Amino acid sequence: MSTTRKSTKAASDAATEATKTAQAAVNDGIERMTQGMSKIGSFGQENVEAMIECATTVAKGVEKIAAENVEYAKSQMDAGTDKFQALSKAKTPQEFFEAQSELFRTSMEQHIGQVNKVSDMWVAAARDAAQPLSKRYSAFVEMMQTR
Repeated sequence: MSTTRKSTKAASDAATEATKTAQAAVNDGIERMTQGMSKIGSFGQENVEAMIECATTVAKGVEKIAAENVEYAKSQMDAGTDKFQALSKAKTPQEFFEAQSELFRTSMEQHIGQVNKVSDMWVAAARDAAQPLSKRYSAFVEMMQTR
């Protein structure tokens, strides 16, 4: 009987210890899963914030470009009057064609300059808009490497 009690006690102690170990493992797993879900949630929120920042930057860039194009259009309208006056002052066909050639040349130079300026503005807007997304990508890579 004494042996049976000892065996029963040993089995009971072993079962209790196994239950404690299993419970600790389950609790640890739940804790790690909760932490992982929390990290995923905050990572997702940071991604959304980066997307909003990106969209805001693009909108500001488009706004600047639109304002620049409006300003250029106004300056061209104002210059159109001066160009017409220069053409109307020509007294001979030769003077008219020279004035017209000069006006065409300066208009093309201005237009090419404006296209280059707006292109640079687009590149700057795209570069600035990509920064928050690039940071999020780097954070993602870093997160995956630490797993």
